[in-house]
Amino acid sequence: MFLGCRRLSSVGPRVLRQYTDIAAQVWQIVHPSEYSQIEQTKDIAQQARVQGEAIGERLRADHKQRHQRAVLQLDEVFKGLRSSTAPSASDFSAVLEGYQTLESAGQCVHVLQAMRIAGHRATAAQLGTALSLASSSHSTAAIVGVGEEMRACGVVLDDGSYDSHMIASLAARGAAEHAYSVYVEARQRHRAISRAAYSQLVTVLADAGECDLAAEVLRDASAASVALAEPTYRALLRGAGRAMHYAAYTEAYSHLTAVVGAQLTETDYCAGLAVAARAKDAALAAAIVRRMRGAGYPLAEYHMEPMFDALVGAKRWPAAFRALAAMRDAGFATAPASLRSLTRALTVDHQQAEQLADSVYADLVSVARTAPRALDTTTLNALLLGLSLSGCVEAAAERLRRWYAEFPRDIDSHTAVLRGCVPRKNMTVAEQCLALCIDGDRLEPTKTVYELMIDVALPQFNYEDAFVYLDAMKVHGFAPDWRTYARIVKRCAVVRDPRASIALAEMRSAGHVVPSALTDFVKNAGRSARHSPKPDHKPDDDEDDLYFGFKL
Repeated sequence: MFLGCRRLSSVGPRVLRQYTDIAAQVWQIVHPSEYSQIEQTKDIAQQARVQGEAIGERLRADHKQRHQRAVLQLDEVFKGLRSSTAPSASDFSAVLEGYQTLESAGQCVHVLQAMRIAGHRATAAQLGTALSLASSSHSTAAIVGVGEEMRACGVVLDDGSYDSHMIASLAARGAAEHAYSVYVEARQRHRAISRAAYSQLVTVLADAGECDLAAEVLRDASAASVALAEPTYRALLRGAGRAMHYAAYTEAYSHLTAVVGAQLTETDYCAGLAVAARAKDAALAAAIVRRMRGAGYPLAEYHMEPMFDALVGAKRWPAAFRALAAMRDAGFATAPASLRSLTRALTVDHQQAEQLADSVYADLVSVARTAPRALDTTTLNALLLGLSLSGCVEAAAERLRRWYAEFPRDIDSHTAVLRGCVPRKNMTVAEQCLALCIDGDRLEPTKTVYELMIDVALPQFNYEDAFVYLDAMKVHGFAPDWRTYARIVKRCAVVRDPRASIALAEMRSAGHVVPSALTDFVKNAGRSARHSPKPDHKPDDDEDDLYFGFKL
């Protein structure tokens, strides 16, 4: 049998495939597999882990029971001490030390109160120990009780330990407002604040989004020559990143990078890029990107876009377009959504929009000579949309023909002009743009194009074209959405056009929810002579003799 096993093990793997079942059975009989051994080891380890956790739970439960029994027994001793005729100070001290050992801050306060009532004065060491225990237990009530006993006994800790313990306790409980108010009172009394109190106060204020106050406390600590640790600055950095607070983030960032030399996480860097983009600080964004490269982080699109947004916000157009070209070389910024910041920057007052758009276009063309990936139809669409939304729709229509001499216009190019025609109610430019789209560029209008044409046509005195575009929209397979129907209904209801009821019926048949407010608007809208039905009246006998209301 062993020789057979040796022969089976000596043959090649291809031959063994023919005898898989037999060889496996023989091998398992002669030699237990390593896999089985590993599984057995895992089972033993899992059983040991479960038993260890069970033992730990029993030990914790036993410790809790013993602690509760000890507290109850000590309560009985304390109760007997209070009922005795002449309790001594040493007896109170022993009971106080027992409660401190059991970490019962509330009972320590009760012992101090009973000690004072019995005519004994607690020492400063006893009060300080009780205060430290109350602070470590994060018991604000106990801290307040110890403070009252300190004032009653005439013991004042001028070193600010009471205020520090109170600030740390409130901060640990998340009471940022109360902790800061205690801090302000302590500063007014010129009390010294501990390093732990400073650190916890900065942390809780940053977590609460009060980054101004957190940075102020941080500066106070620096002025008081209290050096705070790196985690405190990280807490401020992350709180400022969540709150998009520029001043607090830059202060924490400069300390961590320039003074401490700490390495930040990718999340911290991304928050800083978002802060820099909102504050339009291109220098901060570029510095963060350089540090990320030095740290070995692979740059993604969500890293580069904030830097581009910061450059656009700072109106550094050549640098922004060079960054855009670099992004596209890496395969980023190909979608129109990546250029929204460029459109926002060009959406200004209509008196300045045309000049700004031409200036930015000139910078784009200049940069494109060395970085050609920056100039394409998508970039031109972003510029055109900003000009159109600024109210310069005639100028946008003219740039639609002039800027795209070397690049083909797409449907988004025409949509950019139409979006500006809606608030301006410019039907002429809208129709010219649609004609260029269909006849000139041979493009098929999208659902958005039809909706924009309806929006431009509805405010006109003669809004019949809105129904033409609505029918064309249905013919091309686009289902009007709820907003399109609602605008048509409201426009028809204002002039008592009976097609308002037809549009309401189509809304219901299309599965849209018709709110009661829209139905009431149709019922209560004003009248118009053009569409209101003529009143029924009987012919007057003298009607033929009437001319402009006067009898002939």
